[in-house]
Amino acid sequence: MRLTRLLLAALLTAPLGLHAASDDTDEGDREPDIAAGEVMFRQCALCHGQRGQGILGGKYPRIAGMPEYYLLNALTDYQEGERGYDAMLVVGGLRTAEKQDLVNLAAYISDLDVEIDVPGPEEGDVRSGKRLYKGDCKTCHGRKGQGKTRKESPPLRGQYHEYLMRQIVMFKDKERIHADDPEDETFVDYEDEELVDILAFVASLDDESDDDDDDDDDDDKD
Repeated sequence: MRLTRLLLAALLTAPLGLHAASDDTDEGDREPDIAAGEVMFRQCALCHGQRGQGILGGKYPRIAGMPEYYLLNALTDYQEGERGYDAMLVVGGLRTAEKQDLVNLAAYISDLDVEIDVPGPEEGDVRSGKRLYKGDCKTCHGRKGQGKTRKESPPLRGQYHEYLMRQIVMFKDKERIHADDPEDETFVDYEDEELVDILAFVASLDDESDDDDDDDDDDDKD
């Protein structure tokens, strides 16, 4: 009887142990399953569009073609409550998703290729925005808004300016953490007009074709 109990205990605990070992795998070591990511994306498409193009006006952002590292970080933040939006958990299926699911989904979205003409704000001075952008944004997001792998920062160009403005407001109100620094005060001293100028400049970069460039910090000396 004692042997039977020991065998039963081993059988009951073995699956839990195997599952735990699987969860310990680093995301960077996981091979994405693009086909599985496509299936999971069908739920995301309900809000973000069939090609990940988002919604004009920025209610839902463009996500197509964003870097895998950023998408995976964002999905993880939503799943763990670092960023809050219930639809991502319920409609998007993140509540029950496993780490491999997130890797698959991030890889599929990153592979999406979509060309959209994202309008900038009606008001805004592009020249002023360029000067301000170079002062506070270029180091992390790249001189042409392409994002940087080394900084794990997202591209800004091609994104709806209304969505970007909402994120800036959240950063200012400490509803989101900017640059992984809870003490960051990048946007505190900016006037609304200056933020619009920055977004006007970012919108002017939509058609730029430069790829991610981690070595551009000393470029653009003009």
